[in-house]
Amino acid sequence: MDNGASSYRRFLNGDNDAFVQLVREFSDGLTLFINTIINDMHIAEEAADDVFIRLYADKPKFREGCSFKTWLYAIGRNTALNYLKKIRRRQYAPLEDISYFSDETDIESEYISDERNKAIHQCIKALYADHAQVLFLIYFEGLTNQEAARVMGKTSRQVTQLLYRAKIALREEMARRGISGQI
Repeated sequence: MDNGASSYRRFLNGDNDAFVQLVREFSDGLTLFINTIINDMHIAEEAADDVFIRLYADKPKFREGCSFKTWLYAIGRNTALNYLKKIRRRQYAPLEDISYFSDETDIESEYISDERNKAIHQCIKALYADHAQVLFLIYFEGLTNQEAARVMGKTSRQVTQLLYRAKIALREEMARRGISGQI
């Protein structure tokens, strides 16, 4: 499988149905990945939408040197970091004062199907952002260390070390919450 590269090429050649296919295939995973950076599902959904709007409007060139998913998630990471810059400059109301009608739980429930993975995902959310990102990319999205490094803007060696530390942190978090078993 080409991870969406052929669909993106078809879209660039004028097939709008191929773009719809890309959104359906990658939207939830991209949103959850962006949420590991932003830590606010509502803003993560908005940022993921912006990624797809950019693809649709700007039609950036896809470099064949990596998988489409790696390229898309790198764009998502950059978009998320830009959102964080904007958030830091703005003053927001406390979350307790705001009522959202988002389907955050539905996205997580559909994407993370079994109960153990849901519990592990909750533990991952409690980790440092880099730890959460590397675990999400490698274990939930199935990227290689090299692909995760490209998405995160790090070297393969840095990702390997980060993954090692993230696994330790995840084991500790799982133990703290009483979740047993291997990761």
